[in-house]
Amino acid sequence: MVMTKIHIQFTLFSAFYSPLISTMTGGFLREEGLEYEWSVAPEGKSAIESLMDRSAHVVQTAPSQSFGPLSKGEIMPWAHFAQINEMDGFFLTGRDADPDFSWEKLEGAEVVMFGGGQPKAMFMFACHKAG
Repeated sequence: MVMTKIHIQFTLFSAFYSPLISTMTGGFLREEGLEYEWSVAPEGKSAIESLMDRSAHVVQTAPSQSFGPLSKGEIMPWAHFAQINEMDGFFLTGRDADPDFSWEKLEGAEVVMFGGGQPKAMFMFACHKAG
């Protein structure tokens, strides 16, 4: 079988993106005749830039990378098309166990988050859903 080589680039390499990592390491691409190499976008460059300059064939990025341009009415020349996960993979933890936790207890609290637009967007959505 003749293999086609593709380059996959991650914006951030994290276990959170294990579906793509599993696709690469589980032999699924090889079964489709694809040989892969992968990299992480260098500091100061988005994986989307690598997609646009054709140095990457497939990129993993958070959908939040499109939020700013979309809010300005820009039409993106790329599309986020794969569901990364069905349920958000972030956890809200505290220093002490609180069996009576309620979202209201977060009002006025300092919350430290993983850096990045997607974690913040998901946290804000969770707060919105909680009222």
